[in-house]
Parts: sequence; C-alpha cells; structure tokens
Amino acid sequence: MPATRYSSATYRPVRNSSGTMTSPTKGLIPHVQVGKGSLFGWFDNPASQVSSHLWLSRSGTLEQYVPFDKKAWAEAAGNPFWISVECEGFPNEDYTPIQLQRLGELYAWGMREFGWRPQVADSVDGFGIGTHRMGGPKWGGHSCPGDVRADRRRDILEMALGNKPDARGEDVPEGSDARQRYAGMPTLQEGSRGADVAELQNALNIVFHHETTAGDLARLAPDGEYGTLTTARVASLQRYASPWFGRIGDDGVCGPDTWRKIGYILTGLDRTV
Repeated sequence: MPATRYSSATYRPVRNSSGTMTSPTKGLIPHVQVGKGSLFGWFDNPASQVSSHLWLSRSGTLEQYVPFDKKAWAEAAGNPFWISVECEGFPNEDYTPIQLQRLGELYAWGMREFGWRPQVADSVDGFGIGTHRMGGPKWGGHSCPGDVRADRRRDILEMALGNKPDARGEDVPEGSDARQRYAGMPTLQEGSRGADVAELQNALNIVFHHETTAGDLARLAPDGEYGTLTTARVASLQRYASPWFGRIGDDGVCGPDTWRKIGYILTGLDRTV
C-alpha cells in the first residue's frame, strides 16, 4: 500500500481535505505561496477553502497537512490526480538552494513510492513534475508558480535523479558570478537568528555530508539560532584550502567570502570538502 505520509515532514493535519486520490497519482505540483510563514492556520480554516499536501519553507523545513490518500484543495479539477506542495516565497523569486534540494529529495521518494515518471509535465494529461498554470480555467486559471520557478522543474528532476545541476541550470564558465548563488546574503555570526541562519545551517549540513537525521550527532539542527556549533562548523569550512579562495579567515563569521565558498562547493565547482 502506498505511503500516506512523508517521513521528512512534520505532520500537522488540517480540516481542508476531502475524498480520495487516484492511485497511482500522476506526479507533483510545486506551488508558490506568494508569502512567508507556515500555512497551517490558513489551511486549517474551513473558510479559506484551500490546502496542499505539503508546505516547504525557504529554509528547507517541510510540513505535511493532508495525507497522500486524500485530496488537498490545491488545483480544483486536478486535486484527485496530483500531490501538491506549497513553497514559501514569491513568483518573481527563485527557490533557495535548500528548497531545490528538498524538492529533488521529495520527487526521488515519489518515484520510488508512487512510480512517478522522471519527466516534466506541461499538460493535465501528462505525468511528472507539473505546474498549477498548466490546468487553465479548470484548475482556477492561475499563473502559479511563475516563470522563474516553472523553469526549475528540470533542475528538480536532475536532483531527483542524483545529478547536481548548476545554480541556474546553465553551463556557466568557471569563476562566473552566476555560480555565486549566495551573493547578497547578509553577514551572520554568533547570536544571529532567523531564516537566513537556518539556510546557512542546511547548506553546511549538505557541504559536510550531514543531510540526513537518523543517528547523525554531527548534524546541525536548522533552528535558525547561530550558536557555538554553527560558529565552529563555519570556522571548519573556512579552514579548508580552496582552489578559488585558499584559506579564508577562520573566525566563524559567515561573510561574503564564506557564502561564496559555500556556493562554489554546492554547485560542484569546488570539491575540496
């Protein structure tokens, strides 16, 4: 019997669900939230008349609201056929790197669990990774998730298949600014708090191969609190010799050079870690 829960998500059941899904489902529809913060309260409000199976924060946290054998209220006529995941952010924003990672993991799991096809879908009659807007008026006439995120479906699929696409899905020359996916991130240090810290912690877990949770005592909890363990892990990263940056000051402060080094490692350009 196919799974009804995703073990990587915190289960928070909501009232806005109904009926049963088709079996097997056709694939995954990543939606854009057009906002920030957990959607539990909105999806648990019967007056809203909306919900999704999952919600993915920009820091990589997952919540599950509707079990996979029940319909979430996300795509109108498409509800019985597709698993839905709302993704924090706005249509003109790209996914964060950890969001792409989590979507790739989710889709890989769906291929194993539900037999989702390793392909991009652009029609309600198709199978794979689709978009809300492909359903037209019967799906509510939405433009979700916007061009930027819709164009990332191939990257999500590549991650699901175990590949590591470039930060923009392009073949970019080494050293190009397009590789610097964390450009513009704020300088963070011990005492900093918030979503940017959680994003850093998730990135460090990937860099140091501590993505999974089971029994891994070296994994940083992505709690958004820049404490002594996060400081120590940043300093460890800074001490690694890099063909691009050499060793950078190991003060445990994540400034522009440290963010840039993380970006190069996660795009596969710098393989020193």
